[in-house]
Amino acid sequence: MNTAYLGARRVMALILAAALLIQGITAGLLLASPGGRGIHRATAILVLLAAIGSLVVAIMTRERKQIVPGVMVLLLVFVQMYLGFAHFKALHVPIGMIMFGGVVHVLSTLYPARQHAPA
Repeated sequence: MNTAYLGARRVMALILAAALLIQGITAGLLLASPGGRGIHRATAILVLLAAIGSLVVAIMTRERKQIVPGVMVLLLVFVQMYLGFAHFKALHVPIGMIMFGGVVHVLSTLYPARQHAPA
């Protein structure tokens, strides 16, 4: 990976992971309170902006292995938004969980485990 953009990739992946986590929390609010729908929609915009930002940083790296996942995440966000507006929860919830798992996987590759030297 181009190390010049590693910091930006890390920040955008953290923002996207946080946005998806907040989206899951507001999904619970959607089910528990009448005002939850507006909060869930507002955080969907946050997820969309984070996905766009992540794609922009991936394009700046000019590496195909960074750009393709960025495009896929953005497409999944659009699919999620469509499924959410259509109230098709049977796919909306599982795809959201898959997206969060994918972002956690990306974070694990951007923040590799530290190797400790033997004493």
